[in-house]
Amino acid sequence: MIAASSVYDACGDRFARYPLAVEPAGPARSMVLLYQDGTDASFFILTADRDEGQPSYAVRRWRSVGGARIDPDSAVPEVFANAIVHGVPVPRDGSLLGWDGGAAITALIAFYTEYTPQSPVPSWATMPRTGIPDTQWPPFADEPLFGPWFWEYYQVGRIISLDGLIAATPGVVFWADTGAVLGSDCCVVARDIKSPAGPALVRGCYVYYQALRAGKPVPSLGALLAEASKIDLAPRLWRSDHDEDGQRDGS
Repeated sequence: MIAASSVYDACGDRFARYPLAVEPAGPARSMVLLYQDGTDASFFILTADRDEGQPSYAVRRWRSVGGARIDPDSAVPEVFANAIVHGVPVPRDGSLLGWDGGAAITALIAFYTEYTPQSPVPSWATMPRTGIPDTQWPPFADEPLFGPWFWEYYQVGRIISLDGLIAATPGVVFWADTGAVLGSDCCVVARDIKSPAGPALVRGCYVYYQALRAGKPVPSLGALLAEASKIDLAPRLWRSDHDEDGQRDGS
């Protein structure tokens, strides 16, 4: 049994230590937690109210109603306590991160944490740049399940958030509809861009690793950039990189 006060403190710790996972939700904030029990993995939604005074938290299973309120003095059902204390926060929906291969980003990592028929549970995709050897791919490309290893790489700077860089350079990074050819969409970068302290995001195509493993033919960068249906990611990532008042959210 985990003490109620420990569960309550863990809620605050999650929101303080993992801002990259926090999704603004009106007057509240939320994040997705992945809890693995042996071979079973479950997703939970942890929310925090923004009311003044003592913070208020609640937790529920993915795509369910009910759940539990969390306060320092009331017992918390074990399944929810374990999810909060031992669960792994998942970066918020639409996050785009990069694997630092040294002088340049060698792969993108995209996260999806909102329900859609195509993505019924939270998921993530590793997308290496075409034309580089497998040895430059992230070592977790074949990992079947998201885990604490992600945050270990993030803390040491091997995984970096690209939201701010892309948001500040409109007309450079696009999402392209390649589902009919590759089985999934891809990301295309029209020219090299770089933040002052980070590695360069290099011009090229970034494709889901399983499509590259299968040897599927990737359309040329020129052809993808010429497509009218491509989506500029800068406006979307600008919104996710700032809070409601237009200020950087600190992630």
